[in-house]
Amino acid sequence: MNSTTHLTGIVERAANGPVLRTDGGGTWELDNTRQVRKLIGSRVEVVGERSGFNGFVCEQIWPADQPRPTAFKLRIEFLLAAAFVAYGLYATVSAVVSALG
Repeated sequence: MNSTTHLTGIVERAANGPVLRTDGGGTWELDNTRQVRKLIGSRVEVVGERSGFNGFVCEQIWPADQPRPTAFKLRIEFLLAAAFVAYGLYATVSAVVSALG
């Protein structure tokens, strides 16, 4: 089972995409996302999970000299539940309006 890991280092370009060179000398291949690409050349902190031998799936990445940003995760379950509730209210209101009209 994977566990969350917190790393600090510098994001650099490599042949296979961005990598994180950690303070301890390790190298991790990062997700090639816009958030990671805009921090190339910067010293960063990364929270995420290992993937394979030296892969790292980023949950959050931010400049090392700044406080950790609050994580925002949109949970699909809540979005689907809200959509069903909204549809139910719409159907109820439509039924009442058509019955009165």
